[in-house]
Amino acid sequence: MTCLDARKRIYDYLNNKLSDEELKSFIAHVGTCKECMEELKITHMVYSGVAELDSDKDTDIDIDGALKKSIADAKFRLLKGFVRKIMIMVVDTVVFWALLFMLFMQFRVWII
Repeated sequence: MTCLDARKRIYDYLNNKLSDEELKSFIAHVGTCKECMEELKITHMVYSGVAELDSDKDTDIDIDGALKKSIADAKFRLLKGFVRKIMIMVVDTVVFWALLFMLFMQFRVWII
């Protein structure tokens, strides 16, 4: 992902509208690109500030911590998706071998 692509996707990231593949590329890019991370921090700060002004709560804002939590949550979402794909492949493999074994046993019954 280029810097231009990453900067175009900042708003989609903040609104949770990136697909898993886009999110993976975006997180990898902002993790290595200082300029894009700074752009993300600034945009996140503006979003968080506006959201805080709209709320009736009078609390301290940890904007930097909120961004770190957001990135950690995105990484966890990607990890859950990866684990889900692995589990689906494992179940598919077990079902395939179980059906193949049952078919083999059935042929054995028919032949004998």
